[in-house]
Amino acid sequence: MLALKETTFIPDQSFPIHIFHTGEIPVHWHDHMEWIMIKKGQARVQVDDVFVDMKPSELAMVNSKQLHSAQVLEEDTEIIAIVFNEAIIRNSGLDNTDHQYFTPYLNHELKLPNFLKDGQYTQEINESISRIVSEYQQKEKGFELMIKSEIYKIFGFVFRRFYQMEDQTHLSIRRNYNLSPLLNYLRMHYDEEMSLKEAADMVNLTPNHLCKVFKKVTGKTLIEYTHHLRINEAERLLIERDDPISEIAEQVGFGSITYFGRVFKRIKNMSPSERRNHL
Repeated sequence: MLALKETTFIPDQSFPIHIFHTGEIPVHWHDHMEWIMIKKGQARVQVDDVFVDMKPSELAMVNSKQLHSAQVLEEDTEIIAIVFNEAIIRNSGLDNTDHQYFTPYLNHELKLPNFLKDGQYTQEINESISRIVSEYQQKEKGFELMIKSEIYKIFGFVFRRFYQMEDQTHLSIRRNYNLSPLLNYLRMHYDEEMSLKEAADMVNLTPNHLCKVFKKVTGKTLIEYTHHLRINEAERLLIERDDPISEIAEQVGFGSITYFGRVFKRIKNMSPSERRNHL
């Protein structure tokens, strides 16, 4: 099911980047990368099933096909969202940067943290973001080259920082297993039942090995990860439609409305009916 997929408007496909100045960002995913920075105020930013409260100058880096959203926590909050296609950074393998950095990252084989808060290179990254926004707004001759150079610079800081911290468990870059076929399938077919064996076959692992690897990479079991995808979509439907809750439960893959309600409350800290009324 592609209900959460967004076709993001990019004005110039020959240089595929667009910058939005916005408030809330509804939950969605797309085939582009997106960098989210709080310019003013505070917002709760979601990437997949992780929610982090962010303040000005903190950056969320969303890879392609990752669910994400932003909920404003303070009045007059301003958010900058930079959406760009991988074509901006790929070079068709003409040097080793594709193979060493971007191909593993874009294929979800290399897992970088999505949230960059206070730390090494924070100031340099903030300055680069500001220059990207300025160049995009002014569009003087050569702005494309200036924007590309700043994007490369930010990636350079990020890759350097987290390779240096590779041995620290909570920031480790996981490159041993390619779960992207399975993760992409789950995002598009979360409403369908899938056995552990079917999931394991998709990534050429045994069921027991998949359980360990999946938990290590995502921080969730296969069932927990699927539940989060289903509940996020159910929340959107509860807000946007008047369909009975029982029908919404069925649409996102729950055969029992009782079980749906229990899972929804565990993840969202409120019942489906409370979420519908809490607009």
